[in-house]
Amino acid sequence: MQSDTRADSGWGFVADHDSMATIIDTLLDLDPEETYTRSELADETGIALKTLHLMDDVDGVVDLGMLDKHHPEDEEVYYTVNADSPVLEAAREFERAVEANR
Repeated sequence: MQSDTRADSGWGFVADHDSMATIIDTLLDLDPEETYTRSELADETGIALKTLHLMDDVDGVVDLGMLDKHHPEDEEVYYTVNADSPVLEAAREFERAVEANR
């Protein structure tokens, strides 16, 4: 993730990372029982795989606890949605609040 930016707020953190809002929006719809490779996350988000690698925003949502990263020995890294993440729950709450006020 871009280590040279230090947002003072959660909104600032999302704003500082170009694809973060798209990734979080996608995580809200992913099945926590499924596993996803970085390539599959790129497909799900509609963000080019190269962009995900360069921006490190997937690592950002791992750092926030929204995704769990699994790296079995001699296997491809994969991710699972952390259904117990307080940050992901806050994103769900925000989504519900916006929908209720439209």
